[in-house]
Amino acid sequence: MEADLIARLLADSGLSALVDSRMNILVRPQMEALPAITLQKVAPGRAYTFSGADGAHGTLMQFDAWGKRISDVKPIMAALTAALEQPSTVGGTQFGMSFLQSERDSLEEVPGEGTIYRISADFLIWWQHL
Repeated sequence: MEADLIARLLADSGLSALVDSRMNILVRPQMEALPAITLQKVAPGRAYTFSGADGAHGTLMQFDAWGKRISDVKPIMAALTAALEQPSTVGGTQFGMSFLQSERDSLEEVPGEGTIYRISADFLIWWQHL
């Protein structure tokens, strides 16, 4: 699902105009150009009925938008939200609507790079294998 999710987001013209192809799982490569996005799975989430698992997943994913200025990361988060809220099918994954669960602003000092601004957002992403 993660590979299809990244492919889906990189195919979004609004988002790719902001981060190009700088979208990585878990870790932003050291000294990679900014702005960029990292993502990680927080909770896998499986949907169940009284008969057992029904094949749908409600995965909680954390997305981090990184930039040199807070004004760099706010448009990324807006474009990310717009992209995720629309259902889509990519590769072998059918994505339903995604729901923003929480959002946090922070900054950190990165050796060799200075102050880096970050917005972290958790999305509940509904999906199933085709």
